Amino acid sequence: MTRLFLVRHGETEWNKNGKVQGRTDIELSSEGIMQAKLLAERLMAEDINVIYSSSLKRAHRTAEIIAEYKQCDVIKSDMIHEICFGPWEGLAINEIKAKYSEHFRVYREDPVNFKLPGAETFDDLTTRTYRAIIDIVNRHKGSNILIVSHGVTIKALIIKILGMDITAYKGFRIDNASVSILEFPDNNLEKPVVVCLNDIGHLENV
Repeated sequence: MTRLFLVRHGETEWNKNGKVQGRTDIELSSEGIMQAKLLAERLMAEDINVIYSSSLKRAHRTAEIIAEYKQCDVIKSDMIHEICFGPWEGLAINEIKAKYSEHFRVYREDPVNFKLPGAETFDDLTTRTYRAIIDIVNRHKGSNILIVSHGVTIKALIIKILGMDITAYKGFRIDNASVSILEFPDNNLEKPVVVCLNDIGHLENV
């Protein structure tokens, strides 16, 4: 059995202020650093064998904090970056609705057809992320793998792995510093089971 821990990075100031981040490289806030430490404590009881992280600062710093507790190195990967939102990055949702009303409608109602000039499509995001994760799982069969990534990326990956329609994207949340766990049977790496989704119990007293 291979166990995959999917972790979203801690909070940033842009998260706090409701700004779209995408590929923009934002640091963790002081709150995000605290969340990452609580996340690390939550994972102390888990036998993590390897840690991968998006190379964006907010994810990599979260991974580093966890790695300090686990005494484990962090392997960076550009393939598990957040989706690129192009011209939306740095804007709040109300600004996007005002400036890109039709694109925003498609994004919310029909994400499979979301095509914004300068942005990545959900199909491209899903393809690159899924390939990266299956490659990582194949390389570390029988291990407990920790991946620190981003909200939209983790959602898209879970939807792809479970064979769900991309319209399910708006049906669940992936919060900052959350943990989701998938188990892959060693005889069928393409049919994992979701053990846990968006666990943030470790943040309850923050």
